[in-house]
Amino acid sequence: MSQSNYTLCKPHSVRYLEQHFSKQNIYDQLIMTSHDEEARNEAAPLLQNNEERSVSERPTNDWWAELSLITRYTVPLVATYLLQYSFSVITTTAAGHLSPDDLAAAAIGVTTMNIAGLALYEGMATALDTLCAQAYGAGNKTGVGLHVQRMLLLMTVFTIPVAAVWICSPAFLSLILKQEHLAVKAGSFLRVSILGIPGYASFEALKRFLQAQGDFNTGMAVLVICAPINALLSWLFAFKLNLGLEGAALGAAVANTLRPTLLLICIFFKKSTHECWPGFTRRAMQGWGPMVRLSAAGSAVTLAEWAAFEIITVSTSYMSTIHLAAQTILTTTSIVMWHIPFSLGVAVSTRIGHLIGGGHVTAARRITILYGIMFVVLGFFDGAVLFSLRNYIGPFYASDEEVRKIVTNTMLAVVGFQVVDSIVCGCNGVLRGLAKQSVSAWVVFFVNYFAAVPIAVWLELGPWNLGLNGVWSGMIGGSGVIAIIEVIYMIRVDWRSSVEIVKSRED
Repeated sequence: MSQSNYTLCKPHSVRYLEQHFSKQNIYDQLIMTSHDEEARNEAAPLLQNNEERSVSERPTNDWWAELSLITRYTVPLVATYLLQYSFSVITTTAAGHLSPDDLAAAAIGVTTMNIAGLALYEGMATALDTLCAQAYGAGNKTGVGLHVQRMLLLMTVFTIPVAAVWICSPAFLSLILKQEHLAVKAGSFLRVSILGIPGYASFEALKRFLQAQGDFNTGMAVLVICAPINALLSWLFAFKLNLGLEGAALGAAVANTLRPTLLLICIFFKKSTHECWPGFTRRAMQGWGPMVRLSAAGSAVTLAEWAAFEIITVSTSYMSTIHLAAQTILTTTSIVMWHIPFSLGVAVSTRIGHLIGGGHVTAARRITILYGIMFVVLGFFDGAVLFSLRNYIGPFYASDEEVRKIVTNTMLAVVGFQVVDSIVCGCNGVLRGLAKQSVSAWVVFFVNYFAAVPIAVWLELGPWNLGLNGVWSGMIGGSGVIAIIEVIYMIRVDWRSSVEIVKSRED
């Protein structure tokens, strides 16, 4: 198809956006602080010649090309994170076929594992979304591998206290749970799961090594292999070898260890990635400051978000077991759908990081408008899917008619949360690309724990007695405030200062 015919085939609205996207109109003036001098600087990036850059790193004025690029990043990421989430689902499912006590212990163990371990590693790995992407965009390709080495060392250091907490888990869980035997079972589950910590953490770091280079498919391919292996091993150890709940945990631990092993094999044979590996060097023991600061902020954001949902889920138990069951179904469903905008947010972090690393501030600010539209559309899409399935989600999880009714009646509030939370995922993604995780950390922490969670619990259990609709309404309000604050910050902040920070760090 010729270029002219291709242009004619585009919808009028898209042609209109592209025209305004490239012009210096009133819309650009509202969101950009750059002038002619900066535009000239954009033509010759601060850190690297344009000819040396791959297609994925170059700025573009073509929204179709940008949409195609970010879609290629996002689709495998959605599959990647859903497959990772399946690991805990498989373990819990295996426990459910053992006994009710094993299922309860597995649920407690997985929750403890997430809050007192995995959330920490997930948050730390977000620092690499920033550092590796910016280093690659700046042309300092060996810096990508150097940042990964530092992160692997930092994760190793933090594995010691995490393992200590899991070892001691029966003691503190017995203080929380009325049923002491559940605390013992959950503690045994966590102790076996320690074997999988190094594999889980290193996979997160190595995955970012490839993602910074625009490779989002290899990590997905590894998980396509490891997810069924996890199911097979959990079944084999738990049932065939009669290891019970500990067997299910052992199966997941072995599969977690296999993940980075396969990823390293792929990296070894993928020669194009070797230019980003500097070899093991003493420099990995130095310059930890930026990584530690970004890791702390990333972990704070992750913990603040995950723990907030655990708190409000526990609060529903004060209404009834039926409400707790319904809230568990709604939370699980919401988390599954959340992986879609979150994956887009990770892709956006990488793209913004590449552009900031290359000094393309104007282009980075400009494409953020496109990303904002994408997150809003995606939020409404997720919400529409949930609303259309509202009468089927409850029966899929539960046979109790009352639980089904509560799930159906609360779904509209969950839909509203999905829309707003998708925008928050977008804001956090852009801020990671700018190395501004600390802003997200402070905003999410204060809004969640001084407003959203207390209001949600008050609406749920207070004089209005809104039940689960109150819970989700409170979280909608909190997420809305977070989105507004972060959008205002992104409009007002000096994006070029991020470029100067990259230049001083990577030089």
